[in-house]
Amino acid sequence: MEGLLPPIEILRSVGLKVTKNREQVLHILLGTDRPLNHHEIMEKLPKEQSWDRVTIYRALSDLEEKHILNTMLTGERVTYFELKEDLNSKKHHGHIVCDTCGRIECVEKLDNPFPKKLQGFKVQTMDITFHGICKECQD
Repeated sequence: MEGLLPPIEILRSVGLKVTKNREQVLHILLGTDRPLNHHEIMEKLPKEQSWDRVTIYRALSDLEEKHILNTMLTGERVTYFELKEDLNSKKHHGHIVCDTCGRIECVEKLDNPFPKKLQGFKVQTMDITFHGICKECQD
C-alpha cells in the first residue's frame, strides 16, 4: 500500500461521501494482491463490528460507478473486484481464472504484453485473462 492514497482520500477525490463501509472495502482491496469477491470481502471485514452484506454490495456498486474498481465475472456468475490500475501498484497485469473453483489470481509480469501493432498507441487499460484449472483443483 506504500505510495497509494488512503481510502478517505480516494473517496473524496471522486466526490463520494466517506462511510465506514466504503472506507473498509477500499482498505481491504488496497491490502490484497488479487481480486476478491463479495464473500471474501465480507470475511475480511473487522469482526468486532457488524456488517450488512447488502450495504457492502452497495458500497462496491458505488465504487464501481465512480470508476475506482474493475470487475470480473466468472463462469459461476461470481463477480470479483479489484482497484483500477492507477489506484494499485500492479500496472498492466493480467489474470488467471480457475474454471473449476472460480478463484482469480493476478499475473503481474507479462512477457511483452503489447503486440507491435500497439507501438505508438497509448494503452490506458488492458484485459488479459487466462482460463484453466488451478493446482488445488488438479489434485
